Amino acid sequence: MERQVASDCRVANREHFPVLARGHISQWSDSQLLGFILQQRHSPQSSLHIANQLLQELGSLHGVLNASQNVLCSVPGVGPKKYIRCQAIVELHKRTSVQHVERMMKLDSVDESKAFFISQLQYYQHECFAVVLLNSQHEFLHYRELFTGTINSASVYPREIVKYVVDYNAANVLIGHNHPSGSPEPSQADIAMTQKIVEALGLIDVQVLDHIVVGVGNAVSLAQRGCL
Repeated sequence: MERQVASDCRVANREHFPVLARGHISQWSDSQLLGFILQQRHSPQSSLHIANQLLQELGSLHGVLNASQNVLCSVPGVGPKKYIRCQAIVELHKRTSVQHVERMMKLDSVDESKAFFISQLQYYQHECFAVVLLNSQHEFLHYRELFTGTINSASVYPREIVKYVVDYNAANVLIGHNHPSGSPEPSQADIAMTQKIVEALGLIDVQVLDHIVVGVGNAVSLAQRGCL
């Protein structure tokens, strides 16, 4: 009986996840990718049904990966373990991006800066303020997420940024934060906060190269907007 169940499961897997038999994972649909991650040992059909339901209710893969545990687990068939699997994907993506920058050594273009901050911040459901430290050659030194919550000029403390910069003897910094609403358009509060940080770091001869505001899959550079 167990052999028959295992055989049936292998057949079902080949039908619902064709890469196991042929082809390439890039050819999978969003529901197949998500279903494979969420699949239950003996029920690939059920995992595909759950994946389709999640995509229908949350709109996209980004919506699924960005959903809170309460929202995700409100879908029948999704429990804490499946939520953790989704969060593991996000964390793998973030760590891969940091390691890529560490190997590349430099973040010396606006496009590279945007891509990096998008990879780190776009999935947060709350605002998060982060800093990249660079040396005088714009080589990567360190990355840290310093503040979370409602990011404004009152909740971001320049002295904490100064301390972080001094600890690593950085010469330049990139700063970034996300807008959970999905729109990367900078607010007047964002611009005012940036100016406070520029002034604080200027006192120790450290330059703020850019402030990247992250939305869903896109970002705005305040340097390109002439706001630094």
